[in-house]
Amino acid sequence: MKDKIFDRIVLITAYVLTGTFAVICLVPLWMAFCASFTNENTLIREGYSLLIRHFDITSYKIIFTKTNTIYKAYLVTVSMTVLGTMLTVFFTALTAYPLSVKGLKYGGKINLYIYLTMLLNGGLVPNYILITRVLDLKDNFLVLIIPGMINAYNIFLMTNYFKTLPASLAESAKMDGATDFKIFIRIILPLSKPILATIALFAAMGYWNEWYKVLLYIEKPDLYTLQFLIMKLQRELDFLKSELGARAMEAMGNVTLPSLGIRMATAMLSIGPIVLVYPFLQKYFMKGIMIGSVKE
Repeated sequence: MKDKIFDRIVLITAYVLTGTFAVICLVPLWMAFCASFTNENTLIREGYSLLIRHFDITSYKIIFTKTNTIYKAYLVTVSMTVLGTMLTVFFTALTAYPLSVKGLKYGGKINLYIYLTMLLNGGLVPNYILITRVLDLKDNFLVLIIPGMINAYNIFLMTNYFKTLPASLAESAKMDGATDFKIFIRIILPLSKPILATIALFAAMGYWNEWYKVLLYIEKPDLYTLQFLIMKLQRELDFLKSELGARAMEAMGNVTLPSLGIRMATAMLSIGPIVLVYPFLQKYFMKGIMIGSVKE
């Protein structure tokens, strides 16, 4: 009886602490959301709050002034994230599965080669020349997907997970006449949802937050990603706050620019979709990380 009471107290304490921590994590996000709809002068005078005071959508109006630009950036980012995540998961699994099979010829050398890519890097200039001149991917949508599609860490993580699956499953399927590719598609992938979801989350986060490749390889505004467009907007705000920008604003009649509100609004626009995706993958995430990180 005492043990049950003690277990219940521990469980309630754990729930309370976890719930408190979750609320603490959500408070800044909620304050940023409220700030994005609050008048700039109110923010400067009274600071951030848990309530929306002096409702104002000027920040969102400024962001959506060039409607086509922001919509195109969203379309590019969503398309890149969805397509890039699917290709990353598939080709990572396609690379990792043969490396998890015992007896693979030159398997150790291939693993060493992949591992060396984590230690050695050709640098920015050779990489730029390869992508722009050799592969001719400058101002191409594929340049946002292909260079980051395969990652050595993801391969090792998935390889270790595949090694935890019973080898007897593949052996039984081969005895029934199944090919290696059919075993991979019909047996291995359905049993690997945790690691697939984990790699998908890693890939989606990387693609959604992509701006550096746009800075290097993209000049067409139609291929700007959302994060790059937001960064560009932030730079323009910083310019307007500078001495030269202040003179320009003075010539325009000292219009109050909602710089704080715009920062909060862009944060809401950029993190919203990825935050909505995470709860659907969270239940697989920890299992995939724990099993995939343990090496036999």
